Formats: sequence, C-alpha cells, structure tokens
Amino acid sequence: MLFGFPAALVEAIRGAGDQAEEDFGVWPENRDTVVAFAAITTQWRVVALSTMERARIHYVGLDYAGARAGLEAEGIAVTPELWAGIRTMEAAARALLNQAG
Repeated sequence: MLFGFPAALVEAIRGAGDQAEEDFGVWPENRDTVVAFAAITTQWRVVALSTMERARIHYVGLDYAGARAGLEAEGIAVTPELWAGIRTMEAAARALLNQAG
C-alpha cells in the first residue's frame, strides 16, 4: 500500500507523542497532520483515462466532503493549520500517485 496506512500504524503514530520522529520519521509538529491525512486516504476523487495502449486512474484530489466526514468520524478537529497541512500532503501524494500511473 502506498498511502493506505494500516490502522495499527496510525494508532502507533498518534500515541507516539514526541517519540514519533525517532520511531516513524514524523516530526512532532507534523504528527497531527499525518494522522489526519491517514484517516482520509480512502477519500480520493479519481477519473479513468483510457487510450488505445492502456487505461489508468488519474487522481484529481481528495473529496473534501468525504474527507470532512472522515475527520469528524475520527474525532479530529479541523483547524486552518491542520487543513493547510492536509492540502500540502494531498498535493505531494497526488503528484506521486499520478506519476506512478
């Protein structure tokens, strides 16, 4: 899996506190953003692109309504700072996912 973080990993990062950087390579100030992004990694909007040679999926971006519902279901309060971090992770993930296709 590329961005389909296993639930156990999300819980480990969530509970790691300041140890997150050493154990998972996540700086403490980014931990909440990583946990939030992991909670909504199934909320991508995609389109199918097809040519004579092949078909592939193009990742457009996160479905923000679905992302909001997922964050609310996880009990994650969305602040402007958290949302900015999620958008940054979305852009990086989208670029990587689309280059892989």
